[in-house]
Amino acid sequence: MEEGKHATEASIELEHAIGFSGIPGCLFYHPGGEYFVAASGGTVVIQSFLDPHDQYFLSGHDGPITCMSMSKSGRYFASGQNGENSDVLVWDFETKKMLFRLSEHDHGVKCVAFSDDELLLCTVGVDSDKKMIVWDLSNGYIVCSNKMNPQPTNCVSWGGMVKDIKRRDTDKYLLVTSGAKTSVLWELDPYNGELVGEQVHTTGRGEQVRENINVEFSGDKETIFCGTTSGDFGLINVRLKKLMKTVRACRLGILSLLSWPEGVICGGGDGTITTFDASLTDRQQCRLDGPVVAMSFSPDKAELVAGTSTGFVYRVRLEGLQTLLVCENHHSAVKCVAFAPESSDKFATASSDNTLRIWDAGDYTTITTAEVKDAGAPTCLVYSLDMLVRGIALYDDNFHAISCSRDRSFLCWDLRSERKITSHKQRMGGINGVALSRDQTIVLTVGQERRVTSWDLRDQNPVNVRDLSPNLGDEATTIALSHDGTLFATAGTAMLIKLWDFAT
Repeated sequence: MEEGKHATEASIELEHAIGFSGIPGCLFYHPGGEYFVAASGGTVVIQSFLDPHDQYFLSGHDGPITCMSMSKSGRYFASGQNGENSDVLVWDFETKKMLFRLSEHDHGVKCVAFSDDELLLCTVGVDSDKKMIVWDLSNGYIVCSNKMNPQPTNCVSWGGMVKDIKRRDTDKYLLVTSGAKTSVLWELDPYNGELVGEQVHTTGRGEQVRENINVEFSGDKETIFCGTTSGDFGLINVRLKKLMKTVRACRLGILSLLSWPEGVICGGGDGTITTFDASLTDRQQCRLDGPVVAMSFSPDKAELVAGTSTGFVYRVRLEGLQTLLVCENHHSAVKCVAFAPESSDKFATASSDNTLRIWDAGDYTTITTAEVKDAGAPTCLVYSLDMLVRGIALYDDNFHAISCSRDRSFLCWDLRSERKITSHKQRMGGINGVALSRDQTIVLTVGQERRVTSWDLRDQNPVNVRDLSPNLGDEATTIALSHDGTLFATAGTAMLIKLWDFAT
C-alpha cells in the first residue's frame, strides 16, 4: 500500500432486525398510526405495521437498552442503557437522527420520561447511581439534579402542571417517582431549578405496602395509578398526596399499565391483559404468549400494541380484546443460524430458550417452531429442506433440522409437524458442532471428547469415531464440510483449523 493511503473497512448494511427485546416499557405505538417503535438489543427499531421491509435503525448505544420513553406527540424518543457508558440518547422521529447524548449517569439508567409539553426530560439512574436529573430539550442542558427518592426508583411519570387551591395550573411542573414501598410527588420550578419532593401517605400497613414498578397519571391528572409486583394497582389522590385504595388485577405482578377515559388497562406477569371501567370493575381479559411487559395506545385509542417478555408483539383491539400477532422472536440468546444448502428463502435458528424456529426470509415471519423438552439447550444447528430419515422415506419439500447440545445428545426434527424424529447420545462430553454429509445420510459431530463421530440416523451407535487431537486442551468447537463432500474442517480451543479427508 502506498504511503498515506488507508485501507477502507468493509461494511455490511443491516437489512432487517427481527425481534423485541422484551424490556419493560420499551415498545410504543407511534401517534402517526403507521409505525411502532421498540428496543432490539442496543438499537431502537422503527417498524411499519404493514410493510415488514419498512424499518429504520437508530444506533448509538454500545450496550443493551434498558429503558425508553416516547414524547406525547411522538416527536422525540429517549433510550438509556447500563454500564460504563450509561448514557441517555434523545432521538428525533422525523429525521431519525440523534439530538442529544446525555452523559451524566454513572452506572446505569433505570427509567426516563418526557414532560407533557415535550420541553423537559426526566432521567433516573439505577440504585448505585442514585441520581434523578431533569434536562432541557431545547439545548440538552441540566435544569436540576437531585438524589433519587424512593431508593430504588423503578418508574417516573409527569403529571402536567402543579395546581393551586382552586385547581388551576401554575407555572410549576408535577411529576411522580415510585419504587420500593412508596411514591414521591415532586414540584419542579424550571426557572430556578428547584425540585421539591413530598412522600405519598399510605393508609394502614400490611396489604397497603407494595413495591411499585410502573406509574401512570389519569387523564385529568387528579389520580395516579401504580402497578405493583403483588398483582394489584393502587390509586393515589394527587391533591391529598394519599394512597386511597388498591385493586386486584392479576397474578405475578402488573408489568405494564395504561390509563384511559374508560378506566385502566393492566398487563400482567401471568400473560393477561385486563381492562377496568371507571368504577374499577374488571370487564374484559385476554391472554398473550408470555408476561405483558409493555403496552401503548394507538392514536384513536381503539387498539394498543403489546409486547411480552418472550419477544412477541401483538395488536389488541380494545373492543372484545381481539389479538393479532405482529411478530415473534426468541426470548434468549440465539446460539446459531443456518440456511439450507439448496435455498436462501428460508433459514433456521436455535436459541438458549430451548426452541428452534424456521423463518421466511421474504417477510420475516415464523413458519414453524419446535421446542426442545427432553435435552439441553441447543448449541448448533444444521438445516435441510429434504433429508432421509430412518431410511424409510424421502421427505420432499418438508423441513428438517438437527440440533445438538452440551448434554451429549443431538436430535433430528421434522419442523413442519413440530415433532422430534430421532435422538442420539454420544458416550462422553458435550457436542459443540454438527454437520451433514452431502447425501444427507451421515451426521458428523464434534465436541468435548476431542473426536469426530460419524452417525447414521437409522442406527443408535456411531458408524465411525476418529481422534482429533491428543491434547487435552484442544476441544473442537465447530465442523464444516466442503461443497464436494470430500473434505471437512474442524476448529477449536487450540486456535487451529484442521483439514481432513472425509473418506479416510
